[in-house]
Amino acid sequence: MKDQMNSLFRFSALAEKMQPSPIRELFRVIQQPGMISFAGGLPDPDTFPVEAFASCANVLERDGRTVLQYGASEGYPPLRDAIIDMMTGRLGYRPQADELLITSGSQQAVDLIARALLDTGDVVVVEAPTYPGSLHCLRNAGARFATAPTDGEGLVVEALPAVVEKVVTETGERPKLIYTVPDFSNPSSACMSLQRRQRLVELAAELAIPIFEDDPYGRLRFAGDPLPTLKSLVGDAPQVIYASSFSKVLAPGVRVAWTVASPELIRAMVLMRQGEDLCTSTVTQALVAEYCSRGLLEEHLHHIIDTYARKSRAMQTALERHLPTGAASWQTPQGGFFFWLELAGGSSRSLFERAVAEKVAFVPGGAFYPDAGEQVGEVLTGDRFARLCFTFADDEAIDEGCRRLARALT
Repeated sequence: MKDQMNSLFRFSALAEKMQPSPIRELFRVIQQPGMISFAGGLPDPDTFPVEAFASCANVLERDGRTVLQYGASEGYPPLRDAIIDMMTGRLGYRPQADELLITSGSQQAVDLIARALLDTGDVVVVEAPTYPGSLHCLRNAGARFATAPTDGEGLVVEALPAVVEKVVTETGERPKLIYTVPDFSNPSSACMSLQRRQRLVELAAELAIPIFEDDPYGRLRFAGDPLPTLKSLVGDAPQVIYASSFSKVLAPGVRVAWTVASPELIRAMVLMRQGEDLCTSTVTQALVAEYCSRGLLEEHLHHIIDTYARKSRAMQTALERHLPTGAASWQTPQGGFFFWLELAGGSSRSLFERAVAEKVAFVPGGAFYPDAGEQVGEVLTGDRFARLCFTFADDEAIDEGCRRLARALT
């Protein structure tokens, strides 16, 4: 009977090729008793504004018949208005209503953009390293990847012409898209310099390649001076597609994000989602809109930025205190969620196995590269790195986790 059931389904070529998310697969390890996790990029649940958010449920009493109904695919109008008000300063102009789409998390935005713009075999330029969730979505849309190098100032923009030229030589076509996380990149927490931002938008215009600016962490700066978004450098020009989310600045459980792009792309994304989920939960959107309308988000942001600044310092101190001298190097983050350790020797995959035995978890660096990176000597690029999230664990657990990691390194 089992064999008969197994033969009943003939899976698509896409389903046959799909690989599980390397980070989501770690959750079964993270949940082991006594494990200290630096693995998942999770906000601190103690920062969630539970009481304030619960008080916003009075929107159901006031407008329940509307918010419990199906909603517009474009999003709940009061929340759309609140996001436009909130983002005008960060984007450098006031987006029009037909330039904004609310999505069920920014991962859905990546999926919709990919399906609206990409055909099988199209090339997307991505940073190396970059967020694996976006790699997953883009790959599902049939994309192939060309990687551009990064350093402590983010994407090495000077390398882009050579990357694009190589793609044109090999395929006869320009890349369809440049995907970048300029502010506090996942995994490296690198922040693209102003000079590089300016050159990137100039170069992308010269090459006629749109930029997808993914900005989940941009408002979580706790050191250094704020930098303009790429979108703000071009204003309402269609060259930059911008996406952000409430997941990191409020709570990931709300699954509410937004995209600002040209009306023609927003319309294509709306048509794509109408065959998917129709709309983001109207109830959730209404709760978030009520929360924002009370001015609570800005107050909450101050709180979480202070919290994450403290936790970042705690991890910096713990790494310096416990790790063997010369075992790893890193750049101190100015915002975001992560430390990105470059190991002096060995493989982060083998280190992960030893670390789990010591009851501490992190994400090996290969997860953040297409095909784990390029071969460098005896290891792949990604195997030289490890991502540690400092936001989830408390200060005591951060210190003890780094102590355990040090034991795994020796």
